[in-house]
Amino acid sequence: MNIKKILEAWAISFNPTPKQQEQAELRCEICEDCPSNKTIIIPMCTECGCPIAKKAFTNDFNPCPLLKWGEIDEPYMKKLKTLV
Repeated sequence: MNIKKILEAWAISFNPTPKQQEQAELRCEICEDCPSNKTIIIPMCTECGCPIAKKAFTNDFNPCPLLKWGEIDEPYMKKLKTLV
């Protein structure tokens, strides 16, 4: 993930649309049981080093390094394509 994408995800996390909030919550649920989810101060992904609660708001399709968000992201990406 590049710095621009990281900043975009953080910005979205402060004022998400209802759909963005829903998608982020579903992504975070997947991460709860992942062995790469380690909490030091906050839950972090040990695969990429990102704070999970912020990365979950990225607009990228399935940015999980282990590709665990694909099933969650597929319906959201289809909705975005129909709006364009």
